Amino acid sequence: MRTITTALLRRTLAATALIAVALTAGCGSGGATGTASPSPLDPTAAARQRVLDEANVACLADRSPLVVITDVKQNMTAAIEVGTGDTGVVLLHQAESSACQWYPFALTLRQQGYRALSLDISSRDAVEVAQAGIAHLRAEGVKRVFVFGASRGGTIALAASAGTVPPVDGVVSLSAPTVYDADARTAVKSLAVPTIFAAGELEGGFTDQAKELYGLSVSQHKKLVMRPGADHGVALLGGDLDALLLSFLTDPATATR
Repeated sequence: MRTITTALLRRTLAATALIAVALTAGCGSGGATGTASPSPLDPTAAARQRVLDEANVACLADRSPLVVITDVKQNMTAAIEVGTGDTGVVLLHQAESSACQWYPFALTLRQQGYRALSLDISSRDAVEVAQAGIAHLRAEGVKRVFVFGASRGGTIALAASAGTVPPVDGVVSLSAPTVYDADARTAVKSLAVPTIFAAGELEGGFTDQAKELYGLSVSQHKKLVMRPGADHGVALLGGDLDALLLSFLTDPATATR
């Protein structure tokens, strides 16, 4: 997916403004002939449309679930949003992937009556993008927000949630490195919300890092899940882990006992 940065947005706005001026000048005689001049183009709307048009979402035959998220720096990125309800889940993909990676699980969440927002966090400002996703769900009336992330997305989920006020309702980290464009070690030392740390038993360093983050976590409601095999990130999903995550959304404290 394409993220529209502040600098790129400025260029887009400037170009759109020039188009609007040219259209106005070209129709300057409209008043004399009784023909109304066209309304100036909305540069912000043009930038948002560009994000939607350039989104890399091969998983969507119908692009209607696409939305645009704007972070505190006014950078824009695309996301896939499905479902309804007052409980929402922000989904953060692994490195070298896209919002489509979580799409099958997003559909599962929709079937269970939840709202899911799968974000593109390919940019370096992924923490701000994730926090903008949390704010987006809350602005839509979602009362309970959870953040799930895989691999790099898990690191971002922990860091973004630690810096979010009011706090989110729970976090799930699948195979998260301790540091990857954010510092999960520092994050879990202040993140007090219910948290699940999961990894494959044979993931090597990722297994060790999941155990380390679990040990550093100050949450009173935390759970460490070691799945058989060497599956990584979203590949851990399925079966009893899916059941655990769905129960986590219902009652985080009970699910993390």
